[in-house]
Amino acid sequence: MIVCIELRIPLFLVGKPGSSKSLAKTIVADAMLGNAALNDLFRNFKKVKMVSFQCSPLSTPDGIVKIFRECAAYQEKNLEGFVSVVVLDEIGLAEDSPRMPLKTLHPLLEDGCCDDEEPEPHKKVGFIGISNWALDPAKMNRGILVQRDIPDKEELLSSARKICSSDKQVKKIIKPMIEPLAVSYTMLFDQASKEMREFFGLRDFYSLLKMLYGFVLKSRSKPTWLQLKHCILRNFGGMPEEVIQPVDIFARNLAEVVTKNEKKTDLDPECSPTGMIKACLEGSGQADSESRYLLLLTENYGALTILQQKIFSMHSAEVIFGSSFPSDQEYTQVCRNINRIKVCMETGSTVILLNLENLYESLYDALNQYYFECWGERYVDLGLGTHRVKCRVHRKFRLVVVAEKQVVYDRFPIPLINRLEKHFLSMNTMLTMEQADLTEELTEWAENYAADKSPPRLGHKKEEKRIGDAFMGYHADTCAAIIHHICEKRKLTELAIEQERDQILKEGKSTLLWCATPAAVSQNGGDEMDIYSKQQQHESLKDYLYERMKIDPNQYLYKRMQDDNNRNIYAQAS
Repeated sequence: MIVCIELRIPLFLVGKPGSSKSLAKTIVADAMLGNAALNDLFRNFKKVKMVSFQCSPLSTPDGIVKIFRECAAYQEKNLEGFVSVVVLDEIGLAEDSPRMPLKTLHPLLEDGCCDDEEPEPHKKVGFIGISNWALDPAKMNRGILVQRDIPDKEELLSSARKICSSDKQVKKIIKPMIEPLAVSYTMLFDQASKEMREFFGLRDFYSLLKMLYGFVLKSRSKPTWLQLKHCILRNFGGMPEEVIQPVDIFARNLAEVVTKNEKKTDLDPECSPTGMIKACLEGSGQADSESRYLLLLTENYGALTILQQKIFSMHSAEVIFGSSFPSDQEYTQVCRNINRIKVCMETGSTVILLNLENLYESLYDALNQYYFECWGERYVDLGLGTHRVKCRVHRKFRLVVVAEKQVVYDRFPIPLINRLEKHFLSMNTMLTMEQADLTEELTEWAENYAADKSPPRLGHKKEEKRIGDAFMGYHADTCAAIIHHICEKRKLTELAIEQERDQILKEGKSTLLWCATPAAVSQNGGDEMDIYSKQQQHESLKDYLYERMKIDPNQYLYKRMQDDNNRNIYAQAS
């Protein structure tokens, strides 16, 4: 890289996420300071100014041409002692732009200017293109290619030892675990890549080591199995258990160095989904740098409601929704959203992003957590294209990306997935063992209740009924949400749940009946018919709404209806 910059030879850096491409660029930029360089060797080289351009599907040809012209202007007066370098970050993402901005690179890499301009010495600038995959040969052949392959076992071990080398005592404690951890990661990476792209990457492995280092640094003793399990689940989550089981893979390789049946200690973290997400959002005893930002995989964006109700108060959180409307996809709207995120960064608020795939590339520097520190404050680059600003990052700032799990599996860029801590969040994952058992029983009752009970007829095949046919709005999390709501409303402990199972189930069935169809109720009859018609008053809309208002008079829907034209209905009912 140093030679290519000095001689203004185009350079393409290609490698998997986490292979230190951006770090190498930063190290070189800090070293090549001309006469002001700290090392005598680099005082013999030119002074370097790197100008970054964040590529994305919104990139345009004019934007790339503009950045080359700006760099050429910087070095116009001192070609011998100064070199400007254009850095195209995540250059591969620009291939998805409908405007095909990379077509303009061909003459710019050769002469430093477009075909319709006169080549001049100062227009030839340095160039570094950083990508996670190789581009087409028409571009790559115009420069030098440095490709970083997937690291082998020895390279992983070397990196792991360096990460854990800051404290000699900690390094000595962790040393026997490093090889089993590296072997486990390699097995996990290979298996995940076969099943579902490269869902896990080097950043996940390095974050695992840093988190484990944090536990050992605090306890000054060998990590427990629960501490290891917490680290594994936080850094290798997000994939279905039926596809891959990270804990089992690590457990097999660590069997000789860690005992699984140890008693829980005060230093052991929570390993439930809720506990791990809280640890990511609030910190779990390690340094802030070891807690990455969060990607929550969900269904129907249900994680947002769970976050609001269960995990933390939303008073200090900013929720930013995106959409597919053309005006929301425009460059100006993306800039507005980035500015909202910038404000949250500076004030220490939590920001929750939904359906904003068009701006995630602008946050890559922030997601890398490569901070520039000055006077005790941390700064990071935020930008889109040529527009980049230094933004102060409050130490309490947290970022949460909420996305549909299938969208993440199929469409999310691998560099984005690898930068974030991943968890699957649904109502089912929030339940205790007792609540999960009750949910299973309630679901079984709902399935039986929805089944077709009409007598068989000759030559007529029975139609298979779904639960959603009997209960309007039913989905996979309905029963779990009902059981969870009942237990939370009554503030039941695990022991109380066990003692009141029948009462909780009865209340759960009654709750489901509120959205049952008349056909399903009449088909089943029994006690449910009395509850449906007499207690819940389903015989008329007026009586039904009045009954609902008595149960929960503060519900927003009914308050609004009282203020509307239907006010006279309620007056008659009272």
